[in-house]
Amino acid sequence: MSDLEERAETEQNREATVKQLLRRAAKRTRPSQAFSIVLHGQETGANREFAPDRDSDAMLWFLIALPVFMVAHAICVKIGAI
Repeated sequence: MSDLEERAETEQNREATVKQLLRRAAKRTRPSQAFSIVLHGQETGANREFAPDRDSDAMLWFLIALPVFMVAHAICVKIGAI
């Protein structure tokens, strides 16, 4: 065989291999999407940050943490750490 015929045969083999791989990839199915059992609006609700049960805890933490932070900051400033 000549060099040209070998190249043509190699190209045909490559094309056949690529077509076979593409067919396999097309036949491969994706796993079905798992659906959540969580009620609507509780898992990824857009207004979740405005939920009533979250407001009271956040305000309580803020009112406790702010004075503690201010006292700690004042102590650090007084001893010259900041």
